[in-house]
Amino acid sequence: MEQNIIDTSKYKIGLWSLDSRFAEYKGKTGSEWRITPPQPLKNIMRIRMASVEIPLVEQTFTEAKGNTSFYIKIGSNPNSQKLTPINNGNYNAATLCSNVELALKGLLSTFTCVLDSATGMVTIMAGATFTIDFLSDSPSIGDQPTHWGLGYYLGFRKPVQEATQNPSTGRWFITGTSVINVQPNPYYILRLKCPEEIQTVTHRLAGGNFVSAFAKILLKDNYYTLQFDDNSNLMRKEYSFLAPVTIPFFHFFLEDPYGHPVNMFDTDWSVTIEVTEVVNSKTYGAISNTYARK
Repeated sequence: MEQNIIDTSKYKIGLWSLDSRFAEYKGKTGSEWRITPPQPLKNIMRIRMASVEIPLVEQTFTEAKGNTSFYIKIGSNPNSQKLTPINNGNYNAATLCSNVELALKGLLSTFTCVLDSATGMVTIMAGATFTIDFLSDSPSIGDQPTHWGLGYYLGFRKPVQEATQNPSTGRWFITGTSVINVQPNPYYILRLKCPEEIQTVTHRLAGGNFVSAFAKILLKDNYYTLQFDDNSNLMRKEYSFLAPVTIPFFHFFLEDPYGHPVNMFDTDWSVTIEVTEVVNSKTYGAISNTYARK
């Protein structure tokens, strides 16, 4: 379907550069927006995402994601107290551990939170016994099989961690069983309505649920960098209609791996859409008659 090999007497390929800064409608955080062409695009047979440019500004650690706080019991005190060691934002492994340690020292000065640079695993130690419950207060997050609280990001795979005493030092400790994770999401899900929803990707969620979308956008770099997806990964991002259609507008939705809107903090992002138009009336009639409803 490249322009140089298709029959130009029947089809024409065009590009639409769409940028959220020029959208007539924007959602609350900038992950949703709509642009209307000067005139409706008629006789469109195929639509393809040629490129997308997205600034990676989403925060990995937020109160809404349930990964900024936990509950802790120290010594013989039977009561748990809630501790919020970090604010909403993005952290590297060192700053995340240092913030957790600083908050714990506010409860007991002997607490340390140490990252093993060789294994990538975190150990929390103290001069007294302690139990930490990392499970999020939010049922929708706490019931997730993964990423159920701050402890999961620190490398702990059980929500409740009871300290074990080291006989040689007398100190109490818990150690993660997996590596610390402070990386941003590795991909986003892009939905498109024009006006019907274009569905070419089925994204599996927990509990047997699914999200249908137009494209899966791979994110290759770290926080606060501009992400480019120009189809170099060969992942298909296109849809062919059974019969020519009219496209009155382009309405985009950017969602995270859980199907939740991405908080773009009102940062603009852009998409290039390629459309294939039927320009020959005989071709239009043949296609329409082939797929006309009986």
